[in-house]
Amino acid sequence: KAVVSTQSTGPSELSTIDYGLLAVCVVVTFSNYVNEYLQLYPLQYSKFAPEGSVPARLGWFVLYFAPMVVYVAVWKFLGAPNTWYDLLMMGLYCAHFTKRCLETQFIHKYSKDILFKTVVEIASFYSFGGLVTAYTLHELSGPARESFLDDELRVKVGLGVYLTGQLCNLLHHYILATLRPAGTFKYVVPTGGLFGFVVCPQYLGELVSWLGFAIVGYSYGGYMSYIPMVAYLGARSHHTYRWYSTKFDDYPGQKTLKLWPFVY
Repeated sequence: KAVVSTQSTGPSELSTIDYGLLAVCVVVTFSNYVNEYLQLYPLQYSKFAPEGSVPARLGWFVLYFAPMVVYVAVWKFLGAPNTWYDLLMMGLYCAHFTKRCLETQFIHKYSKDILFKTVVEIASFYSFGGLVTAYTLHELSGPARESFLDDELRVKVGLGVYLTGQLCNLLHHYILATLRPAGTFKYVVPTGGLFGFVVCPQYLGELVSWLGFAIVGYSYGGYMSYIPMVAYLGARSHHTYRWYSTKFDDYPGQKTLKLWPFVY
């Protein structure tokens, strides 16, 4: 039988720590969007970066593995709570990054090595997110944990959304990896899947997955993972859209939205 948490800190009892974390979320969300949209100090990887010094498969594996280590370490530091809520949320978080680690080794194709500073920047961003998410979900989400098994429909819907997003993300990563013949590195306009509707359906899948994660968690901690990613990937999609538009004369232009089908 699952252990029931007795913590009671929730949305109606926000503490100073809660407000501080929410303020951090707002700052990160705003800075992510403005920075990427205006290209003030964008993260340099993929088509937007010069040749790096770190082997791509190693660099991408490390930056996706790091947040799992941080998340599990925080969970352990908090006493390794083992309610159904705690174990499921940790499982969903780690499943996402485990999938990403496997993709770096078996699906993605790389045309260049990655910059060391990019590995550090992305690993730090994700690791900080892992710290905040783990702390808010496993330390500050008492009411959500206590009522977790009382709302079976919400949990099932959240899991369905999460899995749909993961499959969407995986499918479009596979499509991207098979666009070019082996041994060629020339960029081409992606086709297939949802690429006819949006520029970056792989980003769409990731955001749908994080939304499912937040629905299952039923705590502002889950949405603190989701909202900054919406800002960052939304701006990144916009930049990708502009890049394709300048590189390919036959790019579909306004017929293709940037991130959300029929919305944006």
